[in-house]
Amino acid sequence: MTIASNEAEPGGDARLDRDIRSLFVLGGIATAALLPFFTPLLQARGLSPDRIGLVLSAMALASVVAAPLWSHEADTRLGTTRALVLSTLATAACALLLIPAGTIGWAIAAAAILMAAASAPGTAFGDALALAVLGPTRANDFGRVRRFASLGWAVAVVVFGALYQAVGLWPMLPLYAGALVLYAVFARRIHSPRGVRDADERPGRLGAMGEAFRTSPGLALFLAGLLLLSVALSSTDGFVPLQMLGAGGGPFLIGVAAGLAAVIEIPIFTWSSSLGRRFGMRNLFLAGALVSILTLVGYSLSDSPAQVAIFRTLAGAGFGLKYAALVVVTDRLVAAHLRNTGQALMQVAQWSLGPVIGPAIGGFVYVTLGPPTLFAGAAVLATGGAFVSWWALREVGRADTRATT
Repeated sequence: MTIASNEAEPGGDARLDRDIRSLFVLGGIATAALLPFFTPLLQARGLSPDRIGLVLSAMALASVVAAPLWSHEADTRLGTTRALVLSTLATAACALLLIPAGTIGWAIAAAAILMAAASAPGTAFGDALALAVLGPTRANDFGRVRRFASLGWAVAVVVFGALYQAVGLWPMLPLYAGALVLYAVFARRIHSPRGVRDADERPGRLGAMGEAFRTSPGLALFLAGLLLLSVALSSTDGFVPLQMLGAGGGPFLIGVAAGLAAVIEIPIFTWSSSLGRRFGMRNLFLAGALVSILTLVGYSLSDSPAQVAIFRTLAGAGFGLKYAALVVVTDRLVAAHLRNTGQALMQVAQWSLGPVIGPAIGGFVYVTLGPPTLFAGAAVLATGGAFVSWWALREVGRADTRATT
């Protein structure tokens, strides 16, 4: 197989570096318009917590099915940029379908599922594009790019929270769709050549996804651990805002908590490069996972919206450590020409497949046993998943050790 390269030179290209940072800022703004406020929107549309959990699970299932299909096309035909633009524009169109859905349960679910399928590869493709711009010699600097998404999110989520507190949630979907269109327009500036297969070579079984598993020892166990961690975290994520609302908080407090979490992410992402070189990206992932587990314990002990907001803010540190490391170690587990597929599989395990199971279980436990039980149980499961993935990354850890000695 011959693959057209889109790796930047070791010293980097100033324009490409600037463009990828700007793209991540726009991505942070776009997701801030919707993500922290989506469960309150569903609740305002008349859905109960258990039904919200089912909708979130159905959305996650749609992502699981769609992401490998998108990533295969990106790695074999479209290239990262074209696939990212198509996914983003499709997501914007599907978000607008939620407006006429009103309070009709099946219509809300259908539009949300379509939106999830369209957006499934967005984060993975953005990360793959950043890794291509950085090149293999600067991969550890991914966090320095990713921090710009946190910067865009940190400012925008507080602004959006204040807006929704003042006028209600009705502007959410048009703002989200508009921000996505702007993101897609800007993404077209960053060129990403398509992979080209030799004429006598045929794709293997299961396409690029099957090739990634065949050629990457440790990938399956790594993803299995991430799945357990994801089930634990996703069983609680959608219900943290509801816990704030139930304790007397509002959209503005939700926005402030999410914004402060992103502010904490910025220095964490900035330091991730030097921390990764000193301690290894494998250990950086474990540290981030342990901080996330600590926040789950904190949620289980909180009895006021302010306390929940404090632990939600702490979650930013865990996310920054964990995510910066995950993107880099995944890139090291798979072959360079399977970069989109590797990132998509990691995203599926961490943020798609787990949420198929987690929110449905979380909604049931939230209603029947209460929030403290939900968060404490999730902490136990998350601990097991984190250590499974950490163990699967032994070879990456050895490579990190050799690189720093």
